[in-house]
Amino acid sequence: MQTAWILSSLPLTALITILIGKPAIRVLHHLKFGQHIREEGPQSHLAKGGTPTMGGLFFLLPIMGVTFFFSKPNWHTFSLLLVVAGVAALGFIDDYQKIWLRNNKGITPKQKLAGQLTVGLLLALYVLFGPPHHDPYTHIPFLGLSLPLSWLFIPFTLFFFTATTNAVNLTDGLDGLATSVSAICVAGLTLLLALYGGLEDPRNVTLVILGLSTIGGCLGFLWFNAHPAQVFMGDTGSLGLGGIIAVLAILGHLELWFVIIGLIFVAEAFSVVLQVAYFKRTRKRLFRMSPLHHHYELGGWKETQIVSRFSIVSVMLAVTAVVSAYYLGPHP
Repeated sequence: MQTAWILSSLPLTALITILIGKPAIRVLHHLKFGQHIREEGPQSHLAKGGTPTMGGLFFLLPIMGVTFFFSKPNWHTFSLLLVVAGVAALGFIDDYQKIWLRNNKGITPKQKLAGQLTVGLLLALYVLFGPPHHDPYTHIPFLGLSLPLSWLFIPFTLFFFTATTNAVNLTDGLDGLATSVSAICVAGLTLLLALYGGLEDPRNVTLVILGLSTIGGCLGFLWFNAHPAQVFMGDTGSLGLGGIIAVLAILGHLELWFVIIGLIFVAEAFSVVLQVAYFKRTRKRLFRMSPLHHHYELGGWKETQIVSRFSIVSVMLAVTAVVSAYYLGPHP
């Protein structure tokens, strides 16, 4: 009965997101919350100018509501959702400034980084000193071993939280891309959470419900965000999704597993780092354009091809991780 109750959080969140999607898009249209497209980006994207953004609100709110309702309404559940709300609020401020100022700058990179580090630090301190019996370690993929982090846990968590939220944010550049890859990544992490932690611990159940409701929210949002997108998630949605993924990975000791399951996110973020570093050194471009999806787009791949192929790679990585963890990793 408990398993059926937990699993029902996925379709319920998807249904709520789909039901509120249409009126939410109308409201965004009415408020003229349209996306301003970067002129330095692919020229084919200029036609998307004016498409409503900040759509992350109408899938993050159902995700958080269903998670809170299906979990025990205790301080642990509230704290995790507060972290997600905090990083999503940072994205909301960024989106609002872009819309208000009619440009694609938003808040400065330093301001965004400061906000991410602040929320990440609060999460690290809560995980370290909040829930009882949460040891600071991370699972090592494929070896069935754990790596103790000791005093490195806080800087490790700060780096992981900031890198993950930025990586999801950078991936949100094509219709349905970040939504699809996030749903697959969260599915893989949720299966690992159930595998490693089981459903006996209420704290792990909260994480599993958060994962399932996030998959449902992504599927519901994809109804409107698939090509051609009727709405974009904006930084509100991408930073919120990144926060959820970081919470699932950190609380489940799955940070290194994320590097495998979320390899698309890792590649997108590294492509930007490599592009900047290579250009500064040689004054030449390593990729046609970064993040990585734009490199393939300018190479002749259609938008739908990139999304489907990146999603296929993500599914293969998630299946590989879950199967290997089941047969090789420790699971109570």
